[in-house]
Amino acid sequence: MPKKHESDNHKMSRRLSLTAILLTLTFVALTGCGQDNNAEPSNAGSSTSMIENSAGGNQSSSAQNDKAAKESESAENSGTDAKKSAPSKDTSSAPAASNTSQNPFEVAGIQDPKAFLNTFKALQKAVADNDKEKVANFILYPLRVNDSEKSLTIPNKKDFLAKYDQIFTDAIREALVNQKTDELFVNYQGVMVGSGELWLRRATDNPKHFGVFSINLETVAN
Repeated sequence: MPKKHESDNHKMSRRLSLTAILLTLTFVALTGCGQDNNAEPSNAGSSTSMIENSAGGNQSSSAQNDKAAKESESAENSGTDAKKSAPSKDTSSAPAASNTSQNPFEVAGIQDPKAFLNTFKALQKAVADNDKEKVANFILYPLRVNDSEKSLTIPNKKDFLAKYDQIFTDAIREALVNQKTDELFVNYQGVMVGSGELWLRRATDNPKHFGVFSINLETVAN
């Protein structure tokens, strides 16, 4: 009987040992499955994180593109504003043919063509009448008189009257009296009579006063 009892105990012990081993293996297996299951959320989280990072990168790239587009638009608007602010060409200020015909003496600095023509016609009449006093009033002193040999300066009205016949020769008077007003030559120096026998301009101290400032005797001689 003692031997049989001992045998039964031995069998029971082996069973318990096997059971314990099975339980241990089961636990280990379950633990491993648990770790695998726990790893999935980690990977999923990593995958999600990558997607989020990718989305964030796209959003960042989109934001940068939007910023660049806005900056480009701002630059274009600035350019447009610069062009707007930029001043435009005023064609109305350009000299027109009608304006030139209304004032053919503008290039000589004469702003009142009617007043100049009235003065010129009055000078023609005074020369035609041989009215020395009146002619002297149409001279801008000092008067420069040029001939083929020398150049004289007539400082005032008194000297002009004393040399009147030497200055206003027959040829000079003829050139002035016969000059047509619509054929006067004009440049920045003044208004020329004939072939350059006389030159008129406005007075420097009075833009409404006009007179003869130069007479060229050698022009007539040639």
